[in-house]
Amino acid sequence: MVTAAMIAQHFEAIIKDHPKMKLSEIQRRCATKMHVNVTIDCCYKKKKIVKEKMVGNHKEEFGLLWDYANEIGPIIGLDGCFLKGPLKSEFLATVGKDANNQMFPIAWVVVEVECTDSWTWLLSLLSTNLGLED
Repeated sequence: MVTAAMIAQHFEAIIKDHPKMKLSEIQRRCATKMHVNVTIDCCYKKKKIVKEKMVGNHKEEFGLLWDYANEIGPIIGLDGCFLKGPLKSEFLATVGKDANNQMFPIAWVVVEVECTDSWTWLLSLLSTNLGLED
């Protein structure tokens, strides 16, 4: 005796690849591949079993999303550029990169000259404000 669960297991990959496959096509494939005549209702049940299993996988994966995010450490970029004009100063900026690969400004400062002391000062303030360890 063939059950909907057995057929669903047998055709799981095909149904996953073609989720909009018609029930009559599943019924036809059961007849040709497994030599079994099944009802449309049985085909509906097996397609439903596969779709529920797929949704369960998505729910499980989305449940792990925060774990994945915690594994990826935050990325902070640093850059500086000259400001032309009467002030002749330097613009130092820090930008972050999120999990979607999007960049966003964190902090910026205008200093007289780009040097180790300027960067150390900016990074110490950044570290304190963001609670960074290293």
